Amino acid sequence: MGSKTTINFDDEMEAALAELVALDGTKKLAIKRSLLAEVKRRRSSRAMLDMIASWEADEGPIGSEHLEWADGVLDRQGVGR
Repeated sequence: MGSKTTINFDDEMEAALAELVALDGTKKLAIKRSLLAEVKRRRSSRAMLDMIASWEADEGPIGSEHLEWADGVLDRQGVGR
């Protein structure tokens, strides 16, 4: 069963919510989608950090050659740094 939570927004947050509502249709849906997207983003970040820690535990610190290679891959994929 869901629970009810009250959130107070300042003007900046109200404007951001209004922008999301324009995309998603309702406040509830906008907040829900944003919350789920943030959880997904943080899980992905945590998984990446865990993978790096595991790599470094097995192989040692990631060297500059690997970092330059990864930067090149990200650049080709259009991912900003």
